[in-house]
Amino acid sequence: MTELFMVTGKGGVGKSTTSAATAIKQADSGKKVLLMSSDPAHNVGDLLQCSLSNEEKEVMPNLWALEMDATQRAMKFMNSLNEAFKTIFKKGVGIDVDLFNDMLMPGLDEIFFCQTVLEEFESGKWDVIIADTPPSGQALRALTTPDIINAWLSRVLALKRRFEVMKGAIFKKKTDAEMENMVDRMKQDINKFKSIMSSSQSQIILVTIPEKLSVMETHRTVQYLKKLNLAVWGIIVNRIVPDFGEEWKSDLEAVKLLHSQHQVHTDSLNLAASLLGDMNVRQVPMVAYEPVGITNLRLFANLIWG
Repeated sequence: MTELFMVTGKGGVGKSTTSAATAIKQADSGKKVLLMSSDPAHNVGDLLQCSLSNEEKEVMPNLWALEMDATQRAMKFMNSLNEAFKTIFKKGVGIDVDLFNDMLMPGLDEIFFCQTVLEEFESGKWDVIIADTPPSGQALRALTTPDIINAWLSRVLALKRRFEVMKGAIFKKKTDAEMENMVDRMKQDINKFKSIMSSSQSQIILVTIPEKLSVMETHRTVQYLKKLNLAVWGIIVNRIVPDFGEEWKSDLEAVKLLHSQHQVHTDSLNLAASLLGDMNVRQVPMVAYEPVGITNLRLFANLIWG
């Protein structure tokens, strides 16, 4: 049974690093893993030190990765919808219909990210899929947009049916069901994805850092997801300055600066404890190496998952 992990968080908190490290940890355990990046500012390839594209690529034993272009798929759909809409009109009536050509409806690229995840999920090829999503605001839009798109698609179909009633000199007496089938398939995929996201096979992981604004945003995200009946599996708090105890007594300015940062982090962790209650929170210390490349990402994964 395939497991799906959706990893999200504010930009710059280590979301992609967490995704890549987690994927390596899962692959090392013997599971067949797909790491998917849908963040427009892809950097999974940089983290894994390899070039990635829209096609899955094996980057180490048991681990495949891709950087998907959901916008390209969304644009292709809109243009297909436009061509299907043209079939309603008779040729030679002098009406040039380009309602949707080269137009991308806001949120549609997120839908195609969801649809791509769904395709991989249903393929049966993977034990684990880890989706490195865009920053949390966009990721939330990917989770809420299905309802908006669903309503929009329903209106498109209603518009088509009204045109079909007006048969005669302008409109064809019969039109094929291509557009209606296309829209219905997308609506079905939307409902399937929502069902998977609310099932035990799917987990949402939030990534943050020990700073007040990031902690508060994470709390708001948790509350919003609860309203959508989506549970958060856990929260990763990255880049925590550890407590060096007696070493803080140094008069060096560098030590004083680091100590003040440690105090900020301590206060933020206390805030997180009060806001997030008994949620599963993993605290990850700041590291003296750059978590780039398989070896260093594996070290980083051990800090997160033990």
